Amino acid sequence: MLLNSYKLLPGTNCKKCGELTCLAFAVKLVGQEIEIGKCVPLFSNELKGKRKILCELLQNAGFDVF
Repeated sequence: MLLNSYKLLPGTNCKKCGELTCLAFAVKLVGQEIEIGKCVPLFSNELKGKRKILCELLQNAGFDVF
């Protein structure tokens, strides 16, 4: 779950979510310590497909996505 989630993130390490890296964000995301909405770049139009897949992955694992 962690690796799949990480691969679907932008990979920019922009720190807009408050974490130092996208990997750190992914760890907190699968640990349900942070909400997916904190990843600002993921909500751009160009990452719409990845966002949809990531949300489905999390929902299928029983996570509350929003």
